[in-house]
Amino acid sequence: MVNRQVKPRQRRRPRGSLTRQQVVEAALQLADQEGLDALSMQTLARRLDCGVMTIYGYIDNKEDLLDAIALRGLMDLQLQRPLPSEPAAVLVAWGRALRATLIAHPSLPVIFLSQAVIGPGIFQGVEALLGALDRGGMRAPAGLHAIYAVLIYTTGFVAWELPRTRQQTQAAYAAKWRQEFAILPRGEFPLVTVVLDELGTVAGEDQFEFGLAALTDGLARERRGAAR
Repeated sequence: MVNRQVKPRQRRRPRGSLTRQQVVEAALQLADQEGLDALSMQTLARRLDCGVMTIYGYIDNKEDLLDAIALRGLMDLQLQRPLPSEPAAVLVAWGRALRATLIAHPSLPVIFLSQAVIGPGIFQGVEALLGALDRGGMRAPAGLHAIYAVLIYTTGFVAWELPRTRQQTQAAYAAKWRQEFAILPRGEFPLVTVVLDELGTVAGEDQFEFGLAALTDGLARERRGAAR
């Protein structure tokens, strides 16, 4: 007679033992660790040791889940305190803090580029930045557009940066440029030859800071011109 081992029935967490916050935290952690493509109601349910339908007791749908993930991720954003007095410096601090948060939570740029994210934390952050800009002489209407100019630039840059110098090293990214260039007739690209080593840096911190400085200086000059 063959003895068959019966697998013990998997025990799931008791009904009512979850909260929406726990679901969102688990979803953010899953997206950070395995990528947004790995996030589904099924994978989230397995991580939380519950049934898929239990998830829907806390989350309306996938869009609601992504919205909640983005808002939760933004809670980790830490602005420089106190904020600088000059508007350009405020905007630089905002861009740097946002970039750090998006790198820490790489699912966020994808979410921001695919759906609108609006919530109480957004209003709180905008209010704080508007106040700092206003104290430096940049009034609210111009300040709002400046805040979002930096947000759009930073979100796009991190989305560009992640696959190039975050999911691989910057050295590996630079090596790919050199490898592809090596098979080309160099004489046809004399100017590119001069900057070949620089091409490996176009998705790194120096490039981000270059663009951020140009953007924020321009926004500050626009404000000064409008004030005359």
